[in-house]
Amino acid sequence: MRNLYLVQASNTYVGRGFKAAYLPYAVGLLAAYAFEDETIKSEYNFKRFIFTRERTDEAVQSLENPAVIGFSNYIWNTQYNLVLAEKVKKAFPECIIIFGGHNVPPDNSFLEKYPFIDYLIHGEGEEAFKALLLELCKEEKDFSKISNISYRDGDGFAKTETEILCRLDYPSPYLNGWFDSIFEENPDMQLDAIIETSRGCPRSCAYCDWGCNSSKIRFFPTERVFAEIDWMSDHGVKFIWGADSNFGAAERDMDIVDYLIEKREKTGCPERLRINYAMNNPQRVFEISCKLERYGMSKEGATLSFQSLDPTVLENIGRKNMSMEKFSELLKLYTEAGITTYSEIIAGLPGETYESFCRGIGKLLEAGQHRLITVYNCELLPNSPMAQPEYMKKHGIRTAEIDSLLAHSAVDEEVREKTVYVIGSNSLSTEDWIACNVFTCIEESLHHHGILKFIAIYLHYEKGFSYEDIYNMVIRYAKKHPDSVLYSAYDYLYNYYKAISQEKPIELWSNPIFGEATWIPKKVTHLMTITRLDEFYWEIKNSLRYLGMDDEIIEELIRYQKTAIKLPYKNNFSEEFEYDWDKYFKNILSGNVGSLEKKKIRISVNNKVHQNNWKDYALEAVWFGVNGITMNPGMSSEYIED
Repeated sequence: MRNLYLVQASNTYVGRGFKAAYLPYAVGLLAAYAFEDETIKSEYNFKRFIFTRERTDEAVQSLENPAVIGFSNYIWNTQYNLVLAEKVKKAFPECIIIFGGHNVPPDNSFLEKYPFIDYLIHGEGEEAFKALLLELCKEEKDFSKISNISYRDGDGFAKTETEILCRLDYPSPYLNGWFDSIFEENPDMQLDAIIETSRGCPRSCAYCDWGCNSSKIRFFPTERVFAEIDWMSDHGVKFIWGADSNFGAAERDMDIVDYLIEKREKTGCPERLRINYAMNNPQRVFEISCKLERYGMSKEGATLSFQSLDPTVLENIGRKNMSMEKFSELLKLYTEAGITTYSEIIAGLPGETYESFCRGIGKLLEAGQHRLITVYNCELLPNSPMAQPEYMKKHGIRTAEIDSLLAHSAVDEEVREKTVYVIGSNSLSTEDWIACNVFTCIEESLHHHGILKFIAIYLHYEKGFSYEDIYNMVIRYAKKHPDSVLYSAYDYLYNYYKAISQEKPIELWSNPIFGEATWIPKKVTHLMTITRLDEFYWEIKNSLRYLGMDDEIIEELIRYQKTAIKLPYKNNFSEEFEYDWDKYFKNILSGNVGSLEKKKIRISVNNKVHQNNWKDYALEAVWFGVNGITMNPGMSSEYIED
């Protein structure tokens, strides 16, 4: 029999007292479907999954005369797969190497570039992988009849016809026991799972690698989904990542959420979910979010995404947004229900300028999105419309290939992954791309993590400053004052993104005071500033005086801002104010803008969960915490009688 191995190497995430990795769902699907076939059962002996980033030499030494090895590729493991596959081929020249997954380009380029790869699978892999295994068993082989593959044909390369697949009745690797041995062999590891209730996406967003293959959404049977949830719950899976592109689009998604909650209540698992929500059914998504929030199962809250707010950019990427009026209505609805929301923007999209990018973030803040605006850099995914040569030429897309560094994960010093960032276009210079990144890191860390949030809101409503102007003023101040608190963060951010644009080596920031974890740039700004808070507010106080604000207002506003921030060592305290800042800001954050009243209040802070050192604060509030957790949740106010 031929020995078969499957590789889907996941990063191992480390925290205080735990180590976690994902179960290899994609290759599990391949195995579960292929081994339903009697010929494959008789011809192949499945040996094991390689599902973490094992040392490549040790992984090769563990192989027992491998005949076929299949690799699932995405941005977080492609370089690892290439190193491992080349070593396997050298040690076992007759071993067949098959590459598939999202990071396999749609042409033959991987075969041309990497002589140790024998076959490529393009798109969904179940049918092609099974057909390949069957064909490899034959005396006379004809791979031309297998759809969606590329292979070596004599001295050249061949690519077969592209077939759009419609079926979705594949067996579940969870239910068929394919992962049972992983649990048995890794009792001390937290094993997270991916659940796929549907497949496909009807949209054609240029930056997305679903974009070239937009298709009608297909659904896995509901009974299968429920059974997989049973399995995950029974196996103690704490975290589930939803792989659907548009969860909430179907009416049955409410039933799936109800069942997840039922299992959580009975067994304690799953604890948290991460879901990609549908755009076209905001009411159902709201109801789903309400339920998950009520039971503490939402990893990051509800997503209200835009990617860009500039009409030219939206046309270039094939996307439409909801109106800002509708967005404000939804924000108010979620806020009244006590549900965390966040919005997403992508930096570097064609048609964007520095001014339009900053203005887009400002519009979201003006509409009331003060919880979180997450900005992602546009990555050039090989199967996206944006990565196609004609698109890149039309929009003048410029890119940089860099090391892909994942915060908090165990660092693989042997193999660094690569990613390709879009660092400019016809409309955006590379220097402005750097500036976009500096702006969003400072805005998110100061505003959404709370250090400057209430001061910025006051300046917007009472002094008429736009939010983008406020945070651009902060950046200009940092640049002009190299001895300021924020300059060190600005300097770090600028040089970090400058290095990316020049394809120079980069490293994630760490500081022993915050433990062994590594941190992405936007978190770095927060952590650098939070430890020097008094100095920072002294600088802010002088800046507010320069803007002509009254000293009494400045003093109280900064003191309220400091009171609202969650800090280690500081809990169970109270502050008295001459103005009712609490009511003023709560009204604004709930969408009901009012005037600031001069009324004496006492604000008390008593957080039930509190950290007593910087390491725990960084881990639990900045990393693990839900959006806004760096703001004191245990604040209460009362009026003081004269």
